[in-house]
Amino acid sequence: MKRLASVGVLAFGVLLSACGGAAAYVPPPNSFPTTQNLPALQLSGRVINLNQKGSGYKYAKLSLSVQFQDISGQYVHASGAALTKLQTDFAAANSATVAAFNDVLTTDVSQKSASDLATAQGLETLRQQLIKDFNSRLAGPPPVLYVEFTDFVMQ
Repeated sequence: MKRLASVGVLAFGVLLSACGGAAAYVPPPNSFPTTQNLPALQLSGRVINLNQKGSGYKYAKLSLSVQFQDISGQYVHASGAALTKLQTDFAAANSATVAAFNDVLTTDVSQKSASDLATAQGLETLRQQLIKDFNSRLAGPPPVLYVEFTDFVMQ
């Protein structure tokens, strides 16, 4: 099934390219290897009110690591101080992106109820929505490949 999905994404990219659009192959997020060094932005310690559809939960506290495509290939081979410098420079160059992503995060999560987020499928649905919405806010490359929940608590 995963192979079929990958073939579908690749076929879409080939079709888009044939129609004059430029499409780089992006692996499906559910199979994306998150152990690679990638450019990332951190959204930390966000507390967001939930849509209370009859549940006792009122808010979610979450932190995210938003991982981008490594267009230059510098991150994959970097380690230690060199990787830290790359990440620090990337975060500094993308402060406006962090502000826009915080807005998207607040909007997307506040529309969810606790029952929407209480299952693995619910979190995966939120992840996919965030990836789509984050990419829609970007002015250009690199695209968001994956959203990692580094902290998630509902209360």
